Amino acid sequence: MFPEPDRTPYDLNFRLFGFPVRVHPLFWLVAALLGASALDDGLAYLAVWVAVVFVSILVHELGHAVAFRRFGSDAHIVLWAFGGLAVPRSGVAGRGRRVLVALAGPAAGFVLCGLVYASDRVGDWGATNGPLVYELYFQLVFVNLYWGVFNLLPVFPLDGGQVSKELCEGRWRGRGLRVALQVSVGVAAAVAAYGVVCFLDSKSDRSFLGFLPWWFPRGSLWTALLFGMLAAQNYQLLQHLGRGYHYEAPDDRVSWEK
Repeated sequence: MFPEPDRTPYDLNFRLFGFPVRVHPLFWLVAALLGASALDDGLAYLAVWVAVVFVSILVHELGHAVAFRRFGSDAHIVLWAFGGLAVPRSGVAGRGRRVLVALAGPAAGFVLCGLVYASDRVGDWGATNGPLVYELYFQLVFVNLYWGVFNLLPVFPLDGGQVSKELCEGRWRGRGLRVALQVSVGVAAAVAAYGVVCFLDSKSDRSFLGFLPWWFPRGSLWTALLFGMLAAQNYQLLQHLGRGYHYEAPDDRVSWEK
């Protein structure tokens, strides 16, 4: 649903652990827009936010790329407006393997989150080196934990949506994609509505979401826009299937899965 963007003269290109990495210029713009509120505290806070987003998404996509390589397909990484892509040279055979590839991205982010949290528990560096360092610590934990959780929702093209597709096709061959899309539309619409409610609550003098625990992720207008767009795209795909398009999931399981 989000194809690899065209190359531009302003791309940043480098290699990491043997994987080619390309950063599209829109990545920096969208990351800055997402963290625009940080400018209230100064330009340095915005720079910290953009750096955290860059490292976090790069680690996430690196998790996918390593999993692709483990299952015999090298990959390259692209960071752009909608986050990132790990693009393999060839497909991965085996439903179980594809599920592991999808889960490898969030898992890498959770590992980074755990390392940052554990290092602070041992060295107490987050809260003792000034507000800017604490912002770095907090955002590394927040982005890798909560974005990882959101990314596991069964919504295309998120990693959770890829897992949902594989599981549904394994359970309902021939109509598994339809079932996965129906789940995707419902969940995306619900999250978009929650984002709207959270946005209105933040503008209200009296919160009506006070019953939620402090650790429960809050939505925002960005959440509503992103998941509303995903709900619309998935609904269009579902309508496409309803107009007579037939999809037969291939039985490409590896030998021990059959």
